Amino acid sequence: MADVKDRLASALLLAAIAAAFLTGCSQRLPADSGELVIAFPGAPVSIDPRLSTDAYGTQILQMTHASLLRMDAAGNPLPDLAEGFEARSPTEVVFRLRDGVRFHDGRELTSADVRDTFAWILDPRNRSPHRSTYETIREIETPDARTVVFRLSEPFAPFLAGMVRGIVPAGTRAAGYSPPIGAGPYRVDDYEQDAAIRLSRFEGYHGGAARIEQVVVKFLPDSNVRFLELKKGSVNLVLNGVEPDLIPAVLENGNLVMEEAPGSNVSYLGFNLRDPFLSDARVRRAIALAIDREAIARTLWKGHADPADSLLAPGFWAHDDEIPPLRYDPVAARRLLDAAGYRDPDGDGPKPRFRLTYKTSQNELRRQVATVIQEELRQAGIAVEIQSLEWGTFFSDIRKGSFQLYSLTWVGIADPDIYHYAFHSGQTPPEGANRGGYRNPEVDRLVTEGRRETSREKRKRIYGKVQQILSRDLPVFPLWINRNILVRDRRLAGFVITPDEDYASVKEMTFRKGEEAGK
Repeated sequence: MADVKDRLASALLLAAIAAAFLTGCSQRLPADSGELVIAFPGAPVSIDPRLSTDAYGTQILQMTHASLLRMDAAGNPLPDLAEGFEARSPTEVVFRLRDGVRFHDGRELTSADVRDTFAWILDPRNRSPHRSTYETIREIETPDARTVVFRLSEPFAPFLAGMVRGIVPAGTRAAGYSPPIGAGPYRVDDYEQDAAIRLSRFEGYHGGAARIEQVVVKFLPDSNVRFLELKKGSVNLVLNGVEPDLIPAVLENGNLVMEEAPGSNVSYLGFNLRDPFLSDARVRRAIALAIDREAIARTLWKGHADPADSLLAPGFWAHDDEIPPLRYDPVAARRLLDAAGYRDPDGDGPKPRFRLTYKTSQNELRRQVATVIQEELRQAGIAVEIQSLEWGTFFSDIRKGSFQLYSLTWVGIADPDIYHYAFHSGQTPPEGANRGGYRNPEVDRLVTEGRRETSREKRKRIYGKVQQILSRDLPVFPLWINRNILVRDRRLAGFVITPDEDYASVKEMTFRKGEEAGK
């Protein structure tokens, strides 16, 4: 826990920010020029739809790239680049592209571009982390410029969800941090790695030109900087980027409003199962029992988060409602550590049972969470060193397996096939996201069966068994589901808060004027 000096410094900082906020409310905002400025709490690792796996890259791609389909909040497919599709059989699906769709450079988007995008992902030489999602594709046929036929080696239930993948022009090579051309509502004008990306409206967008002409996304990992830029008006929209402690100050300002909506993105604590301590399921369960999630949600998140029991949020069709609860029990945690052979060497003394390293980003709230978990594990006899890293370095370490403990959030889960991607033994990076090296033959069998089963009812039973096993083995520990909190200039309208933090509705946003802005 923070000592008295830390708490005093935090209180003084909050007071200074709030005072500055209130004194600057009357200034004229850049929103008057019609430019939308969004702040992200971190910078994307990649803005290439064939490679991107982090939340920030995905959210930018929702503004810059288009895919064959998109999904509604219930997981139902909707047309995007494809005006329609037909499943001729469980292993053959035909898509018909819209007429006249163009990329940002003016080139017409054809079936060849669709074929090449997926062929690039499937080529093992390109080491795409999405390859396993499409490995059942046996053949992609393009009988004409507007028709794409996918033939599968076997039925694959998540196939349509996998069609939410940005299409790039045929022959596009991966170019490091340089985003490939897309066909979305906004084109990339300038990209400064780790700083900002500037977008402009694509007048030829097939869904109709966006209503706001210019969009700038700033990458601001410091929560106080994001807050102050909101206060000055140099940022006018932040989704899940204002710390709960600062929300009351936001509500006192006449230029900003807050909206809150249910979320579906699950934060979790990840374990490296190759580690000699964490390879023991008793140790992982002891760590979970030692963490008071309810108290953290109540104090640090100010009630804007709810404890999770799965990577799937309650209400999602495949969520298992019978998962045994795992509640805070520090006494049971210490007993499990004793049983695992890690007895406390000196009772209430300073010597730990063993030491672990906990990696997290530089997000201030995430660091506060890490500090609380550090103290709670200390009370159980586990010494924890916190390493707070710049986002790109942090995410790279996690993908490489260079960690013992870490925390992240799964964003945009559209299908329970996430369990294959995250927990199948063959899905260690770069092939997938089994970052902790979890291996369980029964889970491998079930998640493979879940991909082949087309009945939603049967799939729900399959993934219910998976969730039960994972709640026992704890390769990751689900922490909480954050509620989505949007802070925006009150003159902005049209942004739709979705459970998975989707940014596709940016194209529908407008700046209201006069009395309309007060509504």
